[in-house]
Amino acid sequence: MLQAEEASETVRTDVTFVSNGLTPAGHLHTPDDRAGLPRTDEALGGPSPVEHIVRGEADETTQGHLRQRHEHCRTARGTNLRTENAWVLRSVDQIGRYDSFAGIESLAPRPLPMIAGSESATFHFSRTAVERAGEPKKLFWIDGASHFDLHDKDEYVSPALAKLTSFFGEHPSRPPVEGRAA
Repeated sequence: MLQAEEASETVRTDVTFVSNGLTPAGHLHTPDDRAGLPRTDEALGGPSPVEHIVRGEADETTQGHLRQRHEHCRTARGTNLRTENAWVLRSVDQIGRYDSFAGIESLAPRPLPMIAGSESATFHFSRTAVERAGEPKKLFWIDGASHFDLHDKDEYVSPALAKLTSFFGEHPSRPPVEGRAA
């Protein structure tokens, strides 16, 4: 589920969603409204409105994790030819209802290692996942790393890989056994 801080940045209410330009800004009140209007417009032959995941530019006044996200996602560092840094507005209701933790307890007895940077703005998601999961599980902290540092900065990636290798050495994944939940 999107946190309020993430949602306020991700879900724009200051744009007109339908191509006819008649929907006033701020008129959309729920995720269903935000998704329904673009779906209707698209069904009537209009374009599929998209929004940048990470918008605009970052400067010294940009909050830390937002600046880090911009550095990673909007520069050559994190550019990927398969991603467009955009999401389709008609999916906002699905994004808002998504629950990363639904059914996490059913992962057991499969091992669940989670890696989080000590400077990550998203560490609480990893902590919640590990708290809710069954054994074996472990949350590893990588000192000094942000969420994005763990994607590609070797000084953080190498220790993370070492922790994962050790964890899976101690807790190899077990194949399903007849009579036991997979």
